Amino acid sequence: MKYITESEMRFGAFDEKDLFHMEESRIYRNIGSGIKTVEFVLKYNENSIVFLEAKESCPNAENRFESAEKEEKFEEYYSSITEKFISSFQIYLAALLEKFSDDSEIGFELRNIRSFKNIHLRCILVIKNAQEDWLVGPMAELRNRLFTYRKIWGIDVVVLNDELAREYHLITE
Repeated sequence: MKYITESEMRFGAFDEKDLFHMEESRIYRNIGSGIKTVEFVLKYNENSIVFLEAKESCPNAENRFESAEKEEKFEEYYSSITEKFISSFQIYLAALLEKFSDDSEIGFELRNIRSFKNIHLRCILVIKNAQEDWLVGPMAELRNRLFTYRKIWGIDVVVLNDELAREYHLITE
């Protein structure tokens, strides 16, 4: 069983056969700099694969246009997360297609998928200490930015706070 600590949250315990700790993998290091990835990919259950990104905070869309600095930070934040989800998805698919010489760091259950027909793909952003009613804004922003991938691959985009992530057994106490 493995735990992953990120953004002051402890994710896990995950069976390593269901996990690809992408951010710490040799695959990621060997690709080289300039590529952003999520924290990890998880075979969440029999029919679901999660690409998870964790953040301690999130810019408020209501304040986005108050200053050029806030607008720039807002854009950087969401562009970065969108890039992480897309790049991570592509790295995972490249690994499944045997593009890399060593995929042993990818859990067996993630490597062993032969068809995505009945697999639900989910990009999940977990924001520590965010109020639940506030999560709708970041979720709408990410869904809009990932529109093409959602349409092509049927990807769900979900934004959770640490409490909801705990309810879904992504975070331990």
